[in-house]
Amino acid sequence: MLALLRWLLLRRLMRERTRALLTVLGVALGVRVFVAVRLASRSAMGGFAETIDAVTGRANLQVSAAADGFDEQLYARIRREPGVLAAAPVVEVNVLARVGRAVASAPAPGGSGRATAARPAEASGVSAVDPDTDSGVGMGTRGGYDETLMVLGLDPFAEAPFERMASHPDSLDPAASIALLVRPRTVAITRTLAVRHGLRVGDTLYVLASGSPVALEVVTLLGSEELQQAMGGNVVIADIATVQEVFARAGRLDRVDLLVEPARRDQVLASLARALPADARPELPRARTQQVENLVRAFSLNLLALSFIAIFVSTFLIFNAVALAVVRQRRDIGVLRALGLTRGSVVAVFLTEGLLLGAAGGVLGAGLGALFANLALQQVGRTLSVLYLVGEATRLRLDAGTLLAGTAIGVLSALVSALAPALEAASTLPGATLREGSRIEARRPPYGRLGLAGVAALAAAAVVSAWTIAARQPLGGFVAAFLVLAGFSLLAPLWTLAAERIASPFARRFGIAAALGTRAVRETAARGSVVIAAVMVAVGMLVALTVMVGSFRSTVDTWITQSLRGDLYVETVGHRASQRATSLPRALVEGTRALSGVAAVDTYRGTSLTMDGLLAMAIGIDFQVQRDHGRLQFVGGEDARIVLDRALREGGVIVTESFAHRHRVKPGGTLLLPTPAGAVPVPVEGVFYDYSSDAGAVLLDRALYARLWRDERTESLALYLEPGTDADRVRTALLRLAGPGVLLHVTPNQTLRKRVLLVFDETFRITWVLQTIAVFVSVLGVISTLTTLVLQRRRELAVLRAAGALRSQVRTLVLVESGVLGAAGAVLGCVAGYVLALLLVHVINRQFFGWSIRMSVDAWVFVRAIALMTVTATLAGLAPARLAAGRATAAALRVE
Repeated sequence: MLALLRWLLLRRLMRERTRALLTVLGVALGVRVFVAVRLASRSAMGGFAETIDAVTGRANLQVSAAADGFDEQLYARIRREPGVLAAAPVVEVNVLARVGRAVASAPAPGGSGRATAARPAEASGVSAVDPDTDSGVGMGTRGGYDETLMVLGLDPFAEAPFERMASHPDSLDPAASIALLVRPRTVAITRTLAVRHGLRVGDTLYVLASGSPVALEVVTLLGSEELQQAMGGNVVIADIATVQEVFARAGRLDRVDLLVEPARRDQVLASLARALPADARPELPRARTQQVENLVRAFSLNLLALSFIAIFVSTFLIFNAVALAVVRQRRDIGVLRALGLTRGSVVAVFLTEGLLLGAAGGVLGAGLGALFANLALQQVGRTLSVLYLVGEATRLRLDAGTLLAGTAIGVLSALVSALAPALEAASTLPGATLREGSRIEARRPPYGRLGLAGVAALAAAAVVSAWTIAARQPLGGFVAAFLVLAGFSLLAPLWTLAAERIASPFARRFGIAAALGTRAVRETAARGSVVIAAVMVAVGMLVALTVMVGSFRSTVDTWITQSLRGDLYVETVGHRASQRATSLPRALVEGTRALSGVAAVDTYRGTSLTMDGLLAMAIGIDFQVQRDHGRLQFVGGEDARIVLDRALREGGVIVTESFAHRHRVKPGGTLLLPTPAGAVPVPVEGVFYDYSSDAGAVLLDRALYARLWRDERTESLALYLEPGTDADRVRTALLRLAGPGVLLHVTPNQTLRKRVLLVFDETFRITWVLQTIAVFVSVLGVISTLTTLVLQRRRELAVLRAAGALRSQVRTLVLVESGVLGAAGAVLGCVAGYVLALLLVHVINRQFFGWSIRMSVDAWVFVRAIALMTVTATLAGLAPARLAAGRATAAALRVE
């Protein structure tokens, strides 16, 4: 067997190493995408989970706030629960900070609020904010507060069993513990943060609390290795009273971490669940991580599905490589079969070729994926941070399982794609092979049966799509997409013949060389159709993504224009990081209502919910203002004024479309809303379009929210101005009202719209990277196939040269062939892309995210795709064309 492999396989691979390397590279690129995306996604979620584990310490149970914290008086009751060995209260707030020695050199706090706000801006050289005249900060910027820190408020005396406050080098200095307790606004920071910014004990860092800069003095460095990794080391610990005071959390706890006897953990959990009020929920420490993983699973799965496209395209490379090897060695196979070689041995030889190519591509792809995963991590982490408020990942976590999975996928896809040509080689009769020799291109493909199979696959895709919508099974959409790609791939041979017939009349007008190039497409249809299928897959996904993203963007743009009717939107800098720990001063809110030219002010207050194991938001807004001035678009087409007026009368709520989809809520139904007072039944008055997050939200009138959550604070404002009012004048007056001690984003409607669309474009950037790689892999298929066909047809080309054909005509022949292959694949890809776009918009997106997208198709998308792929494929034929023109005529004709 070894001699057989050496004779039929290894010697040929060495002779055709360029083609082999192109095939390996194609597989490697496909595997690279999978590995990079999976490593990035797992690193981003792993970083979040690692942060949760680090800040939880050794706790094996915790009592978490169901919403905006719970009463700190419950701590005593929790601590007394039988089986609880230790309990530690925690307040956790994410904040924006400005850190560094330049900031630390600013005068210590204690002067006026004006000086405190001014110093950090001067230290960073940010000229956009002048605290003496204007506290406005441009939307999308942070006013120099560029670090996101997790601030943990802990009780130093309760922390010893949890080992979170270990300082450098061994344990927390008693003097530092006392300083945290008795000295106002003192903190401990990680060594990682200190080294990164050159901070030392005694230095000062500034954080934003509801938009106001607050100076915090560093009194010690934390040595806990776990905290060095949490949020990239951006962890700050302070006394719990300090955090409650600075971040408006007085009397509230976010959780209590517990150490309980392992044998009694379930008993303690059940007992606390019975005894505690609804806003305090006992759970395992990993529950929070699981909730976020549930939220981002759809996003991660969609990225992985896109990464498989490149692998799918690379399977055509393996198929072509092995199939063409079969054609070129058909005489050798016939000789060996006549000498007694079994069919199984023939299959084994060509499967071994697929295995070698797949293994080499898999290993190379896994290595490239690990190298490029950092780039993917930046994009994936940024998207998770923007859409799901998951802390942006900073450290790549190499996962041996992912690397092995990538290699295995490369090997498995290669074996599957090599199976058909291997069976073809084994089924060839030795007598026929010996009589007809190596000039046999291949058996005539069963065009009719392949076409019927393709139609059947497309019909199955339609059935699966219908079932997916009816059964609400999201993964069915991916099955349908695979069936669509498989169906159009099976139609590729028939389409190759049709494409040649369509192209031939046009080619004859450009001379004999162009006509021969077009005819070559028919003569090599069995192999050329594989290239067309590969191009079809790449172009199909390019078109599908372009149509889907364009439709989504157009829908979001329309939604912004119709729904976001406020003239000015106001929030503090750092609001997105701090969320519920943000509170606008009551005087600012009331003063804004009294500003000249302001017709109405809508207030916003939100908190997170957990329903059915999924995260969502409960949001309080002013229904009356929204009724009179807003333009929410409801799914049923009902007028917003009628719906909101009914909600005001009935004490009802409205929900986002994604929330309704996830929790199967309909207008007219009743929703059990988890509140601090327990589950409260509320009528659902309407479902409205919203594309801000697929997590979903429940909107309540601000008075109902304040009553159920016992919270009347305001996080942000939307201002509706009287007709003819100058928005810039109102903005200036509002910033003057806020004073220099509060940094605000005061954003006009059009600026907010542009910012939302910018974030949207940023979110989808990674999909274009994945698609570009798929197109590149298909181009490798064109190069590989044409190169091998040129080598196979060397005698035919030599005859043409001997008959008087010029080298330029031979080059033209090959270039026309490559151009026709590219154009044919692109046209078929456009049809497949449109079908895939329908699936993405109406099935996959709908089932995963719950959003309704209005399909919008630009005909120029198809024109650009066909032109791009035709030109690209033609350029890919340059190297094979040069090879064809440069072949020695005499040597090629020697056998003749």
